[in-house]
Amino acid sequence: MLIQSRPASTTASLCADLAVIGSTLWLAHWLRGPDNVGIYLQSCLVAFLLYPTISAALPIRSQPGMATRLQALWPPLAAWACTLVLMLVVAWMAKVTADYSRVVVGSWALFGAVGLLGWRGLGHLATRGAATDKRPAVIAGASDRARRFARQFQSAPPLEATLAGCFSGSKQAVQEASADDLSVPVLGDLDDLVKRARKGEFSTIFVAMRPEEEETGRQLVAALCDTPTSVYVVPSAHAEELAQARWVDYGGMPLVSIFETPYSGVNGWIKRVEDLLFATFMLLAAAVPMLAIAAAVRLTSPGPALFSQRRHGIDGREIRILKFRTMTVLEDGGAISQAVRGDSRYTPIGAFLRRTSLDELPQIFNVLRGEMSVVGPRPHAVSVNEQYRKLIPGYMLRHRVRPGITGWAQIHGLRGSDTLQNMEKRVRYDLWYLTRWSVWLDLWIVARSIPALAGHRNAF
Repeated sequence: MLIQSRPASTTASLCADLAVIGSTLWLAHWLRGPDNVGIYLQSCLVAFLLYPTISAALPIRSQPGMATRLQALWPPLAAWACTLVLMLVVAWMAKVTADYSRVVVGSWALFGAVGLLGWRGLGHLATRGAATDKRPAVIAGASDRARRFARQFQSAPPLEATLAGCFSGSKQAVQEASADDLSVPVLGDLDDLVKRARKGEFSTIFVAMRPEEEETGRQLVAALCDTPTSVYVVPSAHAEELAQARWVDYGGMPLVSIFETPYSGVNGWIKRVEDLLFATFMLLAAAVPMLAIAAAVRLTSPGPALFSQRRHGIDGREIRILKFRTMTVLEDGGAISQAVRGDSRYTPIGAFLRRTSLDELPQIFNVLRGEMSVVGPRPHAVSVNEQYRKLIPGYMLRHRVRPGITGWAQIHGLRGSDTLQNMEKRVRYDLWYLTRWSVWLDLWIVARSIPALAGHRNAF
């Protein structure tokens, strides 16, 4: 959990992808006939650098079950398309597009896509066929954790394994577990598991014991060391919350970092430069519409055009975010009445501004002042934070970074009414973003934000 390495199968797949990219460029160049080989060799090397980076950064690669179905064909195509687009943009900015043959570039794009689809599709079919000949996997334990893992396994089974059943802690526990809905058969107790594992009947064992069975779990793992079986421990809910933990060197001492900002060191400078570029572009594009909105707010209702409200920023420090006023009240106290559909406090254009998220545009100035980011967890009112930080574990970890105008939770529709269930989902999505932040992920979120936020039914 602490140190995640790239599986050998993933590395092999990446190497095969690069081989396809290189060979299809050679094929496209060969079909075109004699041409400047040097510039295409340079392009190939650039593609070899960009493609792995984009493949690792695209959020599509980490969607549940993505590697288990034919949907696995989409991530390499998406990475290949992004690689080509980025290379074309760089070539256009460098004014060297005239040096390249459009036939070669077009053929390379087409051959590369077909090649990636072809070898991935054949690999998918071959692996799926070979999976039936492999030894099955089993679960050690009949706990709630085991049930959850079994359901997840069956909803998106890995290509290289099949789940045969589970083994409970004792003979009595076997009888109890058999009466429960485990969604997999109970094959025996842990002694039976060890005996059968020593015979090499299983390929993989997933240990999912109850917290009170910790010592039993240790003894089981020690016994399984004498078997030719791969053993994995299914983490508890608490351990899952520590999924971003990693080893760090702190003054020469090795420590385990549990919670920290993803923008430390160079990443902080990259994020800040990204924010300044985004905010500057947004301000230039939205300056005239913002003036028109400000005038409309003043003309349609008494009061200021802008509304300032206290929020928690990075490290929990209070900031004042700016919004276009959408209501006839300017609440910023210890208790704030959240907006509801058809709220009587709306100004004549307030509902429209909130539904289209145009009321958020003044937060561009918060970004330029360094109080917010363009992409990040949305800031909640101080009173809302004080309410939910007591109810949701890890809630304030959202404030290890600057809050954002848009975010991973917002593009998935998690906005609007602040129920506990909705807020828990928001926090889960926000923490997912923090553990996987990259510039590419921010670009993805910004690209998805306009269609996702404008006119969303939960915005009121």
